[in-house]
Amino acid sequence: MTSSGSGRTRGAAVVGLLLCLACWCLAVPAHARGGSGSGTGSITITVGWDRSRQEAVVKETCRYEVAARSKAAAALRKDGAGHCGGYDILRQGTAADLDGWANRPDTVTQAGPDAPLRVRSSFAYYLARRDGAQDLRIVLDVKGLAEAHAAGSPTVWTMKVSAPEWLPREIRGPVDSQSADAVVWRVSTAAVGSKKAEAVVRSVTLVRTEATTKPASEREQTRGEMLIVFALAVCGIGLVAALLVARLAGRAVPRRWGVATMLLAVVTSLSACFGIPEPLLPPNVAVGSISLTIGGGGPPPGMVWTPGPVLGMWLWYVLPLAGWWFTRRVVTRRPPSGRVLLIGCLPPVGSFLLMAAGGTVPQARGWALLGTAALLALVAFLTLRYLEELTALRRWSPTVAALAWTAAVAVVLGRSPVMAADDPDITHWETAAVLVCTWPMAAWLTSLLGPVLRRAVGVATRTVCFAVLWAALVSPFVVARLLADRRSVTNLLGIYQQPFFTGYATLPLLVVLVCGVALQLAYLLRRGGAGEFARGAESVGRVLLVCGVLTAVGIPTLRTLSMWGQAVAVLVVALGTLLVLPVGASVTAARFQRVSRAGHARFMDRWVTTQLVWDTRADFQRAARSALAEGMAVADFSDRWRGLDVPGRTGDPAKRLARARRFALGTSAGVAPRTAGLAGAAAALTLALPWATYKLLTTAAVGVDTVMPFHLDALSKALRFGHWALYGFVFGYFYALLRGATPVGKATFLMLVLVPAEVFPMLSLTIDPQYTADPSWTDMAAACGGVAGQTVVVCMGLGLGWEWWLARAAGMKWSQVRNFRRLSSITVPAGTVLVAAATAFATTVAGTWAQPAPEPPPQPPAAVSTK
Repeated sequence: MTSSGSGRTRGAAVVGLLLCLACWCLAVPAHARGGSGSGTGSITITVGWDRSRQEAVVKETCRYEVAARSKAAAALRKDGAGHCGGYDILRQGTAADLDGWANRPDTVTQAGPDAPLRVRSSFAYYLARRDGAQDLRIVLDVKGLAEAHAAGSPTVWTMKVSAPEWLPREIRGPVDSQSADAVVWRVSTAAVGSKKAEAVVRSVTLVRTEATTKPASEREQTRGEMLIVFALAVCGIGLVAALLVARLAGRAVPRRWGVATMLLAVVTSLSACFGIPEPLLPPNVAVGSISLTIGGGGPPPGMVWTPGPVLGMWLWYVLPLAGWWFTRRVVTRRPPSGRVLLIGCLPPVGSFLLMAAGGTVPQARGWALLGTAALLALVAFLTLRYLEELTALRRWSPTVAALAWTAAVAVVLGRSPVMAADDPDITHWETAAVLVCTWPMAAWLTSLLGPVLRRAVGVATRTVCFAVLWAALVSPFVVARLLADRRSVTNLLGIYQQPFFTGYATLPLLVVLVCGVALQLAYLLRRGGAGEFARGAESVGRVLLVCGVLTAVGIPTLRTLSMWGQAVAVLVVALGTLLVLPVGASVTAARFQRVSRAGHARFMDRWVTTQLVWDTRADFQRAARSALAEGMAVADFSDRWRGLDVPGRTGDPAKRLARARRFALGTSAGVAPRTAGLAGAAAALTLALPWATYKLLTTAAVGVDTVMPFHLDALSKALRFGHWALYGFVFGYFYALLRGATPVGKATFLMLVLVPAEVFPMLSLTIDPQYTADPSWTDMAAACGGVAGQTVVVCMGLGLGWEWWLARAAGMKWSQVRNFRRLSSITVPAGTVLVAAATAFATTVAGTWAQPAPEPPPQPPAAVSTK
């Protein structure tokens, strides 16, 4: 009885549970039980053409339902947005580059607590601008669609590709329906995972031809292109450096010194071709770099060409060492001593020893390269040492051998992974091995103090200057390695945790530029007294002009020097300096520099008198016809005509008049060059103040990194603000040497060189998609017109102001020098200034000034995959 009773009890319980389950199934709708979503999901992909942006646009509209108590509903509530996707956009077989996107808020509705959630989402992709044929391929990704939607979403989807005014080609896969401008597929995500389902490819290729007038919004910059651009900039800098070296070397074989300098520049360009060696890491350990890019235009320049340590070793060790040895030659008039050469050659050996102490020993290839470097230096030494007929080469043979050894070992060190290690566990020995090769730049700048100041500098002063400069160069790298965590993603020191010889580090170049400009200005000011002119002063002026162009966009870096506009600007100015400051101008124009104020007044009086005689003779010629007809004697006419002849004996009257004008307006009026240079710098900065202030407050620095510590962005803007002062200083200090006979003529020649130099960088910053998020012809015209007008205002303002000052220095009125009654005398310079000022002012007021470093709109990831 007990056993049968318990059995009946268990049977009744089971029957009760089944009845409750049946009642629950009848009461609760199926869509609220966490099963599959009701209905069929739909994805509509509309391909069109945006007329205003001149770009292909792909719009998606997604509609589907999810069960109320499903994983899909929970994910929807957590993310706050729906999931669509399920297709890829290809161009020529690769993922299409995007130029922008638009996203409307998703719409989610629910009729009741247990009703399904209806989701509607829309999204638009703007593809990178291309001219001509627009070919797109839409590929359905059923697997990605299934992965994007959790349980509770529809398993059956209708995917429609609508492309009005596009020509569909190569339609693949089983099509549910098709019309003239649309293709519809019906897919099921339930079969995902089977080999048969994955083998089916559903895609359609769309073709359309459109002519665009806007610049391209994408460009694939190659490493070879950046290296060529960098080589152009190096050639421009090397040209002015070669002229300076040849001038400072003296009259003995200056051509050889110039050729040697250009050879170093060529090798510098070639050393940029070396890449970054692989880091030394423990087994099964790898370091991956993460690059977050926003916007189109192709990969950023830093990902295309990352400067390797060979270039860094050449820039920061070999070239400064050669400069230090040359400075010793300028001071002592003989080759560097053996002690100085030994000091320069031993640090690379010490670097290898420090690496060995840290556990990094060169392999067989490394030892072979070191032996080759030593053999090369020995061959160079012996070859030059035993050439009896060339005494000069024999004396310089140790220096040439030391330089050959340094160059060769720099390449060997640059190929060492320690010099470019991206290892977060790099040892202090390896850090010391890197820093031991960074001192030559500080030593070179310190050695220039004596020649610049024209007096001997004490040992204590030199030691302090060397320590301060070396600390300024390397302390950011040391602090970044000691204090920051290199594994941290949000790293505020960024690039300064990398080794000194790699990357686009900004601070060392800023220190060198500021110190170099300061030394040049000190050299000129110390030798800029009245009647005094420094040796090689015009060569220093050429270097100052190039420095002004380098700072026109902020701090010069390897990033800006690999930009087409900046590199061409440097090369144009380097060649233009030969026009503005002719070679040997300090010799031919020295007499103009030494003219006193009284002599200038006599020259001005003679020119004004000569000009008056010239004009009177022209008036007499016009009036002589009627006078002769009325009875004037021919003898009287001849006497008066000869009496009105221009004074002088050499050349025709026009040349004598031009000579008198040049002697009157081509001198410095007895003012010291340093005083005139400072006055020119103040005048140029005052003339450029409105536009320079506008750019200082509204535009970002060019060529900056994502993170700029040490206030480098503010320093870059300050350099850009003050680069006009360098132009004015060159105009005032070298006024007597500039090409041209009058102040306006000299300013015109300077303007012809500076206008292209200021315009070329703006071309890259406004129409090159590598450097702007929105290339535009309108922005290019506005930016180029603005900087060209600003440059014209500064140059012509300097010319007119200098003319007024020369007249006042001679005790005359400006109207005696410039005839304001003559229309051309006013309209030519004043009209030029007014038109340029109006152009720049209109650009400023309209607010269309191109931003050098614009903030691009937010973009989805670079790979266009909507999975």
